This record gives sequence, C-alpha cells and structure tokens, in this order.
Amino acid sequence: MAAFVAPASTDAQVSRPLTFSVAAGPSVFDLSGTGTSFAVAAQGAWEVLPALVVEPGLTFFSYEAQFADRVSYLFPELSIQVQLPNARFQPFLGVGGGGGFVIAGEGQTAGTLHAAGGVRVRVDPRWSLRGELRVRSVDPFVGNTADFMFGVGRRLD
Repeated sequence: MAAFVAPASTDAQVSRPLTFSVAAGPSVFDLSGTGTSFAVAAQGAWEVLPALVVEPGLTFFSYEAQFADRVSYLFPELSIQVQLPNARFQPFLGVGGGGGFVIAGEGQTAGTLHAAGGVRVRVDPRWSLRGELRVRSVDPFVGNTADFMFGVGRRLD
C-alpha cells in the first residue's frame, strides 16, 4: 500500500546538471596561412546521463592571414561527449560539428567537424576547472585548428 501512496521519483524530478564554463588558450591553425593564435570559448555542459554530456559552445578565434589581413571567426558548435561519471576528475572524449562564421576579414562561412578530449576537475560542488584539446576541421578537410583550452566552470542547478 505504501508503494502506491508514497511519492515516486520521476525522470522529470532527476537533476540534470548544467555547467557554464569559459576557457581560453593557444590555437594552432592551418587556414589561410599557418601559425599559432589565441582562442576563447564559452560552453554549457549538460549532463543528460552521468556518463553522457551534450555541450553547445561558442569559440572566438582570430589570426593574421597570409597577406597581413586579420581574420576573425565565431565557431558555434555542438558536442556529444562521454565522461567518467560521478568522480572528482572526469576525463571526457567527444565529437561534434557546427559552423565557422567569418566576422572580420576575408573568408567564407563553412561547416566544421571536431573531436575533443580533456578533463573536468571538480573543485567543490559548484566550481570546476577544465582542460581540453579540440581539433577542428574547418570547411571539412580544407583547414584546421587545434585549440588547447584551459578554463573554469560553474554548475548552475
């Protein structure tokens, strides 16, 4: 009888943690020229399941092209990641895609594909640190970037 009367946990009542993070670091590129520049990103990691994360993100990247023109990109992307669940150190691997939008300089808007790997480290229940390598193919298989990002995150639930 108690099983019929007691409130039961439903899927809607289960917490789905969302962590907002900002990260920055060097980005090695081979686009219209090659070299190393700087990238900054904002990401929202949503734990659909303890071991499965959906992460939309937006990265800003700017570099000097071959003929001294500065080119700036916005990369809105979506990743699907698997991670070690319920641990202080959460290594992760993921893949995803998005777009590369030229917001300054010469270039064209193109699709992107990426692979990412890194670790999230919980500092306390709300705050975390993260390190990530994201290898991105711009206009798939025409150009690429490799972002080495380090940042901080805050759980929003």
